[in-house]
Amino acid sequence: MQTNDPVFFQIYNDEILQRLQEKFGPFHQQHAEVTAGTEIMQRMFRKMEDRHRRGEVVMVLPDADGHIWLHTKDFYPDGIYRLLTGGLEGKEAPEQAMVRETIEETGFKTKIDRCLAVITYNIAGIGGNGPTLPFVSYVFVSYPVQGRPVVHDPNETISHFTAVPPASLTDTARQLRALSGDFADWGVFRAIAHQVVAEQWPQVSSTT
Repeated sequence: MQTNDPVFFQIYNDEILQRLQEKFGPFHQQHAEVTAGTEIMQRMFRKMEDRHRRGEVVMVLPDADGHIWLHTKDFYPDGIYRLLTGGLEGKEAPEQAMVRETIEETGFKTKIDRCLAVITYNIAGIGGNGPTLPFVSYVFVSYPVQGRPVVHDPNETISHFTAVPPASLTDTARQLRALSGDFADWGVFRAIAHQVVAEQWPQVSSTT
């Protein structure tokens, strides 16, 4: 992905991708074009601008039964759950962010099994007419975690967790894409990582 954004370049560049491949082996790469046109996605876009945030980790946390932990927040539409995500801070390495964010959002002290995917985005500004921001999601899979997650960050608004079979992430992606109103563009954006994990999961299962 080509961009002149210096903040993005600090967290996404050839050196980082090469290091991840050397540590965890090959990973899936994908790019998407999305729009910040509806209210919730506009709020996220403004936060990305104000906080100079250009990337996140997607935390794929299997439990002892092989199910994956999802969460919901108190302002989400009823019944909507998704994978846990957390922002990269400054020049923080993605794998460091994965460990830190997992502790903050679940209390789990994890060890990374693999980098499953790296997803880049161009996010078109508010209404599709403003500036465009680059963004990256580093999708990591942890070794199985024990027990139930408990939020450790007092600023988090997570209201509930549930663990689901990996195959059901396709349905989760479908539910997110089907959101309307204020959540419509946010749902399209968030669905992408879930679809990628669902499609890439067979290779995880075949090596565990």
